[in-house]
Amino acid sequence: MDCKPLFLFGNGLSMALSPDFSLKKITNKFITGLKGEEKAFLSELCGGEQNLSFDDFEYNFSLLEDAYGSVKKYKRFIESPTGALFLKKFNLANPDLAKHEEIIKSLYDEYIFQILGLIPGNVTKVAIQQKLGTFCSFLKNQLENCSKGYVFTLNYDLLAETILLEEIGTGKFTDFCSPTGHFKGTQIAKYDFDPALNDARYGEDYTSANIELHHLHGSLSMFYDYQRNKAIKIKSEDILINDVYNTIHKENWTLYPSIITGGGKSLKMNEYPFEFYFRNFKDYSTYGKYSKLFIVGYSFRDEHVNDMIKRWMSGVEDYSKGLLIVDFKKTLEEQAAFKKFVREQIRKRTIIPDSCFEFGGVNAIRDVAGTVAKERDR
Repeated sequence: MDCKPLFLFGNGLSMALSPDFSLKKITNKFITGLKGEEKAFLSELCGGEQNLSFDDFEYNFSLLEDAYGSVKKYKRFIESPTGALFLKKFNLANPDLAKHEEIIKSLYDEYIFQILGLIPGNVTKVAIQQKLGTFCSFLKNQLENCSKGYVFTLNYDLLAETILLEEIGTGKFTDFCSPTGHFKGTQIAKYDFDPALNDARYGEDYTSANIELHHLHGSLSMFYDYQRNKAIKIKSEDILINDVYNTIHKENWTLYPSIITGGGKSLKMNEYPFEFYFRNFKDYSTYGKYSKLFIVGYSFRDEHVNDMIKRWMSGVEDYSKGLLIVDFKKTLEEQAAFKKFVREQIRKRTIIPDSCFEFGGVNAIRDVAGTVAKERDR
């Protein structure tokens, strides 16, 4: 059987490396660290301090994103010739939304800084080998002995990328970004997200880089350059050495973090550059192009991701031979609750069997037999 594994990583993989990656811990640290007008603004945005969620930042952040999007959209209108005419015609005062936008953006940056601050002490070669050694060996074995391998990550820290660099080597996988000189006015190397250029580098069959890395929800090393209408990547070490996130804000660089968080994830998957990753995931799943699906540390709470899992299950002969869902649950009660929840999200006429679950954590990952794509009418 032709071995083509696909690994889907959720935040549970990062939490196996360090509990500091827990969304609840990040959320608590973020909210308790806010001061003054930023704290007051977020509280009002959520309908009062009593409505702030200390468990899941996604709730707060979705409200923040909605406000930011609305302010930016109205600000662009006010600053346009039509907006100026509108103010003059109806004798309206200019609302001067720059301060509003500044506060909202500072809240966004605070969140990004918190996550970025976790990376230097935790995403290291030593920590990965100590805490994820068995998992890394399994991943390396699967990807080095396959005809084609896929890695899709939902957590936008740099863990999956680091593991591939250390275990597989930069020349054997592609993230569809190619070196294109330096970011303007700096000595920071940049890598343009450009699948067509990537084809030219590796060839259409990717024979020299048969492993694909897809950042479904973006990455902390990925940015959208709105002046060039391009997504670019910057090496993680350059981000830290040059304090890129702070510099973007202070020097008004034309970069914006290219990640998906908060609300409306399904809609954002259709935006550049995420639509490329998502389209590939959809095609590979619909036509059963991978023979094994390892789902590691995923909560099954993203509808657009669940739909792709269901597509693959319907596109192969016997999904139960190729599926393994890996999580960490100590008690039988926790395990039963998780299986019940997964089965509710991934409804199949024949429910997902217990054999497709592994609750010993990422280092307990094991191989599966594999399956094949269904034959289709020509």
